[in-house]
Amino acid sequence: MKKKYAMIIILFLSTIILCYKFIESQSHRKDLQNSIDLAFKNQLSHVLSSFSMQVNDYTYRTMISSVYNVAAMSELTSFEKSNDNLDVSLHNLYISLREDKSKDKVLNRVEELHDIFFILVQDPSSHEATDKLIQLSNETFFNTEE
Repeated sequence: MKKKYAMIIILFLSTIILCYKFIESQSHRKDLQNSIDLAFKNQLSHVLSSFSMQVNDYTYRTMISSVYNVAAMSELTSFEKSNDNLDVSLHNLYISLREDKSKDKVLNRVEELHDIFFILVQDPSSHEATDKLIQLSNETFFNTEE
């Protein structure tokens, strides 16, 4: 009888400990996700500021670097869950900036990119902004007419 009672107590305590650890891990996961989302928003601000500068070789490399960083982080954010095109649109923009055949076309639209990233800084899951980025990439890098 005492063994049965001791087993019930051990099982009960084990269940309480497991529940506590589960709640603790969920809290850590949420904190980590919030940290990733905040870092992503900061990177979006860097992209926005890079599109605010006068374009020269240095600032152009800054643009490419900023867009690459934000594109790489996008898949890890909670914003990607609500806007599946976020990572695709940012990666396409990175490709458009990186490739010589579309560089000038993209640079001619810096003001438009600035406006798009202004929207993304305010709302990183904006479908409007990602749709505009995809359209811009389609009209620059992915345009096969020239």
